[in-house]
Amino acid sequence: MVRRLLGCFTLRGLGMRRELEGDMVFDASVLVEVIFSTVGGRLVRRMLVDEVLFGYVTELAVSELRYVVCRMLGRDEAWRRVDKLLASGYFRVEEISPIVTLASEYKCERAISLPDCFSIALGEYLSMPVLFARREKELVREIERKPFDVDILFLEDYVRKHGESA
Repeated sequence: MVRRLLGCFTLRGLGMRRELEGDMVFDASVLVEVIFSTVGGRLVRRMLVDEVLFGYVTELAVSELRYVVCRMLGRDEAWRRVDKLLASGYFRVEEISPIVTLASEYKCERAISLPDCFSIALGEYLSMPVLFARREKELVREIERKPFDVDILFLEDYVRKHGESA
């Protein structure tokens, strides 16, 4: 189901969010945006620094972040940037063992990536919305087919709303 609120699109499970605020699960794609200081990444960073937002990530998301950055910048620079980001204290890395079964069920039933399954499973486990950087075709298709039990948010919508001021 697609809903529109204040110019910001949110594909929803249980509720709507008007702003990026509070605790939420970040998919690795959001961490990539932060690492590379994109417009969306700067928006998230500012909200983390201002303590408006706090992120939870899976161990798998950290692994995914490392390899994505490594492919773009090389191993040493990737490890330096990721370690610095994790040391910032703006994210809490959650172990995946409590959510393995739930993530596996999502992967069995849904045509989305395994890391996305883990991010959504963590959101359900912690009762928090899950933030992705952009609307991935497969994820949107699955939400439209059968909404998840958590809110799925997209950073690109908030960037559109806030423009380059992010």
